[in-house]
Amino acid sequence: MTIIDLSAMHPLIVSRMSLRSHFLLLVCFSFLVSCQFAGNKKEIGNKEEVQFNVKEVVVPSSDVLNLKSYYLSFVYQSDSLQMLYGYNYKIHGLDCFNLKNMQSSQITFLGDGNSAVVRPVTGLYVQSLDSIWIYDGSQRALLLDRQGQLLNAVNLRDGLTSNEQVLIDCNFAISTSKLYYDGQHKSLLYGIQDTSTSPYSFKVREASLNGSFPSVTYLLQSSVSVSDVSGGDYGNMSGINISFSDDDILYNYPVESHVYVLDRRTKQTKVVDADSRFTKNVAGKCRSRSDYLQWIRHAVENPHFYDVMYLPEKEMYVRLHLGEHTFDATLDADALMDDRNLYLTLFDKELNVVGESRLAVHRYNYYTAWTAMGKGILVFVDNLMSSATKTDKLEMDIIEVPLKTENGDECKLVSLN
Repeated sequence: MTIIDLSAMHPLIVSRMSLRSHFLLLVCFSFLVSCQFAGNKKEIGNKEEVQFNVKEVVVPSSDVLNLKSYYLSFVYQSDSLQMLYGYNYKIHGLDCFNLKNMQSSQITFLGDGNSAVVRPVTGLYVQSLDSIWIYDGSQRALLLDRQGQLLNAVNLRDGLTSNEQVLIDCNFAISTSKLYYDGQHKSLLYGIQDTSTSPYSFKVREASLNGSFPSVTYLLQSSVSVSDVSGGDYGNMSGINISFSDDDILYNYPVESHVYVLDRRTKQTKVVDADSRFTKNVAGKCRSRSDYLQWIRHAVENPHFYDVMYLPEKEMYVRLHLGEHTFDATLDADALMDDRNLYLTLFDKELNVVGESRLAVHRYNYYTAWTAMGKGILVFVDNLMSSATKTDKLEMDIIEVPLKTENGDECKLVSLN
């Protein structure tokens, strides 16, 4: 069996395919220091359907460095505050944006010394304004204050074997696995890939920050649709998506539509049938395990299911996924990627599917990408097929979902075109 080192493939993608840096690479995204708000609020739907409120946030060009989107972002919310944090790879720090009053600031990471943050940065969790968790290239979780000063450092490799790898990543072209802070247990949770098993297996580890309990390992169930996700038959879709809610570990596989929910209290797993009515629900096998041109084709021709996001103010869940597209070798690969449709599936608090909708076409960035909020999701507007990419403005849509129907009947979703 030939296993391809994906990290080694990243530079090859750029040199051979000239793909956008935000495809498969943890590089391009943007933010702001000086900005303004364009409060264009749209209500979509009618009284028989669930309505979405779509609020457009527009950041004009300025003297401050503005890019178009973030591969790593997080929204922190309190009663009176709603802050968007995005990792800015050019300054090696965080851009911090108050979504209530549109004020912005930056936290610049130190490159050396005790508080140094080592590239690459692939994990972010904001516990409070002065407690920001970062996962960096040293394989540590670093707790920083708003000045970027180190408050605590946790080596996430402690207790792992040589065959176990920390799995905290946000490469939307492959898979995403989040870092999570549990305030009740005072612990960190994160994914692990175990290469000693065949096929590779996945786990979640919970590490106590105050030593009040020994580390706990949660075994994650393999896909019920694909026997060997990591064996090389599915191109870039060789990993697992891992996210969290208060008591549950939420995970799924980019190659298929099921959602898996592990109750941390009982360690029981529930498998949710979350088929799409718009797309295929299982990706086909790639034509080659080693030809990256075929990997690109495989990515275009198959659906890609993203992680499940919890919306705490609604007690609901959202999953986005990309639909398949006909491959045409005469067309630009970037354009084929951005010509695909993006779909939103909504779940109630019991993980029952409420409905599914196609989002606006030629509008969003599928690889650098979005983040959950209390009532919905924030999605970066950045698509090669859109006129928005021809400006220097940073644009975001805040999609709040859903409002209940007036008669309380079963919800329906409407297209956000």
